[in-house]
Amino acid sequence: MKKGKKIYEGKTKKVYLTEEQEYLIQEFKDEAVAAHSKKNAVKGSGAINNELSAHLFRYLESYHIPTHYVKRLGDTLMLIKRLDIIPVEVLVRNVAVGDAVKNYETEEGAELPQSVLEYYLKDEERKDPMINEDHLISYGHATQENIEKVRRTALKVNAVLKDFFMRRNLKLIDVRIEFGRLKDKLLLGDEVSLETCRFLDMTDESLKLKDRLRFNFDTPEVYEEMRQRILS
Repeated sequence: MKKGKKIYEGKTKKVYLTEEQEYLIQEFKDEAVAAHSKKNAVKGSGAINNELSAHLFRYLESYHIPTHYVKRLGDTLMLIKRLDIIPVEVLVRNVAVGDAVKNYETEEGAELPQSVLEYYLKDEERKDPMINEDHLISYGHATQENIEKVRRTALKVNAVLKDFFMRRNLKLIDVRIEFGRLKDKLLLGDEVSLETCRFLDMTDESLKLKDRLRFNFDTPEVYEEMRQRILS
């Protein structure tokens, strides 16, 4: 399939039409998004994020979690199903870091007794404000049925990924995911990559917490190291 007209460009990806209406092509850019949404160019990061995202989508589908993934078309290109995207980013927190510590006076690095779901409206002009489930329903972004399915699926995605990464000595701090509708089905969309997950490196627990946090992937060497660990 060939790329058609570009219909979207975000921090880490471009999305194109194809000759078939039900499919799109997303192209992963060589852009790294660090904490606080700062970005910088990292050569080769697009290809690695495409490879990892394809691998993790296939893995999640083996646990009966439907996704928009179809196949990789090249180093940085992925064929996906066209979804009616719910304009909300779902953040699932497992460990208290960053804003969770600042806003709620939690101990830095503390594992949360249960995973916490947060919803952020995708609106860059308003700096992606946090909203709740009532907002989503009242403002027409999703139905009650959609939200219940989003919550169940997000927690399942998180549980599956936590176990997957722990076997690679990586504790999943949090994961950001998005969903969309395909007819009457809810599918996981966007990407699952080094740009949407944050980790605590468990290979050397004698290090200070700040030295084990894998927040920022800002060099080709770090991307390649994480690629090898995740695909092992």
